[in-house]
Amino acid sequence: MDLSWRACRKSHSFHSSACSIFCPTPQLMLPVRQRRRGTARKSEPRAEESTSEENDGTTTLERIHSLVTNSYEFGQAASLLLDKIEQAVEPMKYQNDVFTTKRKDGELGDFFSIDFGPKVGMYQIEISQDEHVFEYSSPISGKSLYCLSSATREWVNIDDGHQFEGILVRDLLRSNCIGLPQL
Repeated sequence: MDLSWRACRKSHSFHSSACSIFCPTPQLMLPVRQRRRGTARKSEPRAEESTSEENDGTTTLERIHSLVTNSYEFGQAASLLLDKIEQAVEPMKYQNDVFTTKRKDGELGDFFSIDFGPKVGMYQIEISQDEHVFEYSSPISGKSLYCLSSATREWVNIDDGHQFEGILVRDLLRSNCIGLPQL
């Protein structure tokens, strides 16, 4: 039973037992061109996109979240942040075995800490009035600097722009403490 693949295709389906010849389908394989990682695309910049801001060395993050430079405004916002955190973690004190908070005036500005004891560690917020930033350190994510964004009025990381409240909640969850702050 010598059938050509054309005759097999006309008379039977692909998986027919009457035809034992494999019927290939023609496919056209075109090479895919991909841009290599780290290389720039070759395109001409549009005239309306080139502004003096792009050439002054500021990053997109700095243009979106320019930090507040007014000392009074920064001090008020920092004090409100510490008040908010202190009130948010207050109910958690009663649910955890070791949970102490401390707020005091430091050398550069206000200082707030949450201590979970030697097993979990200490979370610290140290506000620098001179530089208009605060340093957050935790045993989970390490040290990070945050500034008050003049555009969004939120505390954002100066490196990648993530919000402080989100990282604080995430770190507290990862440290296996009981309860969530009411931020």
